[in-house]
Amino acid sequence: MIDMTSFDFVVQCGSCHPGGGPLEFDREGYRYDSLMSDPNSGLISGGENNLDGDYYKAQWDKSGVLEADCFLCHMPEYNFSARNQQINKLNFRWAATTGSGLAIVTGSVKEEKTVKVSYDKSRFDEDGRLSPHIVREPRTQTCLNCHAKPGWKKRGANFRARTDVHLAAGLMCVDCHPAGKYVDDERIKGKDVHQVGKGDDPGGHVRDDLDNTCRDCTQCHEKGYLNAPIANHSWLPPLHLDKIACQTCHIPQRPVKAALFQASDVFNPGTKIPEKGKYLWVFYGPDMKYWNHYGELEMMGFDDKPTDPYRPVFARYKEKIYPVNQLHSAWPGIEIEGKNGLAQPLMSDVYKMWMTFKNDITSYADLALIKDDNDDGVIEINRPEEIDALISAVTSYLRKTGYPLEGKRVVWVSNDRIYRSGKEFEQVPTEPWEASPYGNVHKYTHDIYPARAALGVNGCGDCHSRSSDFFYASVVKRPFDEKGNPVYEPQYKLLGLTSWSVSLGMFRESNLKPTLYVLFVVLISLFVIWAVDRAIEILGPPSIGLHHRLFSWIIGVAIFLLFVYLMGHRELLEFMLPSRFWLDSHHFGVGAGVMIVGTIALLIRLKQLYPGRRIRKRVASCFRCTLIAIGLAFAALSGIIMLMHPEALGVITRLSYLVFDLSLALIVVGIILVVFREIVSAKVPLVKSHHM
Repeated sequence: MIDMTSFDFVVQCGSCHPGGGPLEFDREGYRYDSLMSDPNSGLISGGENNLDGDYYKAQWDKSGVLEADCFLCHMPEYNFSARNQQINKLNFRWAATTGSGLAIVTGSVKEEKTVKVSYDKSRFDEDGRLSPHIVREPRTQTCLNCHAKPGWKKRGANFRARTDVHLAAGLMCVDCHPAGKYVDDERIKGKDVHQVGKGDDPGGHVRDDLDNTCRDCTQCHEKGYLNAPIANHSWLPPLHLDKIACQTCHIPQRPVKAALFQASDVFNPGTKIPEKGKYLWVFYGPDMKYWNHYGELEMMGFDDKPTDPYRPVFARYKEKIYPVNQLHSAWPGIEIEGKNGLAQPLMSDVYKMWMTFKNDITSYADLALIKDDNDDGVIEINRPEEIDALISAVTSYLRKTGYPLEGKRVVWVSNDRIYRSGKEFEQVPTEPWEASPYGNVHKYTHDIYPARAALGVNGCGDCHSRSSDFFYASVVKRPFDEKGNPVYEPQYKLLGLTSWSVSLGMFRESNLKPTLYVLFVVLISLFVIWAVDRAIEILGPPSIGLHHRLFSWIIGVAIFLLFVYLMGHRELLEFMLPSRFWLDSHHFGVGAGVMIVGTIALLIRLKQLYPGRRIRKRVASCFRCTLIAIGLAFAALSGIIMLMHPEALGVITRLSYLVFDLSLALIVVGIILVVFREIVSAKVPLVKSHHM
């Protein structure tokens, strides 16, 4: 036994799977019930049948198979509960009949009670024909009958109009996950091709050949499909859209928590679902606190799950950054000599071991060493002696059951470490987006927030600042240290970035750009002083003299102090002046304007200096001119690199953003010095006295 048998798969998973495929046919393509009913097959109902996983202890001849049930998706009133009851009774062949409401089915193959079918004759016309209520496009609620609960556990999905702009706009699941002739992708397009468009999840490898056959964001928001608003990201440098998925900015938060860490090594006292396996799934939420998921699921159900928002983790997958749920895992395994990979003890065996210990603590005394080190009410395995205790107890239990351990050893697995003892482990290679090669990584795509709630609406500082979680959030690296506390690392490390490169971006957006914008205010204030001076000289009476210089400086300083005041009142600042988002989103235009003004200031100043000298000597002889000239040269070079963003230059491309803003600052400083010199060097007219 390394997994469920085909018969067990129908019982355990048939409640969601619509039938057909492995629920109807064996690996050779034979119908289970037809082959088992054939006396020449040698198969015995309920027998071991040569340990064949398709027929081991199966009763296909009595239960029938679970055929593909079209009504399950295309009949809005379909009764899933009635269908599932028949599956639990092993009445597979009658499950669809009950679910569609065509008949009442009594009896049970499982209880060896004769099955009887009583059709509802009112559903048929005089000729025995049926005209049911069926729809071409399944309703969203139909999809959620199966996808809602696992979506909650794996991704914190809410699937409600309150937290998803698409559901609020009236879209259905099939609008993005289409089938048939309305599909865009040729791989699944066609009237008789019944493949539903799917995405590409790092944690799922079913039909990888059909990855990304569902509609993506750009298909709707660049072409206006279903009247979708056309997305305009012209303010973002192209590098961002090439490297960051749409979901990364448009899912800044998840509405309800998902399981971040799932352990199947200790006993879970909280579950209220009476299945052995549920007592071995111990979940921890995004805050790494014990989460009684199965208890909440049983008590409240999906519709009444509590709101528990958290910030997604960002991971790089297939050259793009996505918001994901990066699962951590811990479990007992079995290492087989000379073979790759690991086997796993049956969860029922691990459950029986813990139940035996709970009833008699002397039975597996080593388990008493496993304590609740973090005081969350649940024991966890994190210390060397606890690892040794679990390995010893599982080994002892398997020996008692007669499990063949020759050439095998019990190990404990935590994320990418295989522990052979509390102090000896082997590191297993992982993908960059994984925390554990044995725990799935789930991308976030549903529960899209409104555009005004996306990252970036307040400017580049939404991501490139110390206060932002985009780079500097604490991400769980390992579930527990030896004290039972999570081990964290900065988010940027998971993205494969270095501290210095992230710090450069943070410095640029949090320090350099604000400094540049302050320099703009200084320049504007000085320009006002210069303009008032010139205006008074031209228009005012010549007797004003030194007083008009004081008047112009008062106006200029007042403008600067007003800006300083507005800095502490963001709402008023954005009402009176361009917002930080406007400045950041028009950064190319702002930069071009600075370069034009800088060029004009440089030319005017050069014209004033030593007309007989060459340009180069005139620039070198003027500090202000040198600043502006250097700034213009580097701004032009770095600007070209920014626009072209060549991959081959790598680090230089990233540095070009910083160099560009530094160059703009140099230009503005140079212009400020030029204007300031013009102000202080202007001649003051003599004061004329008048006598009565």
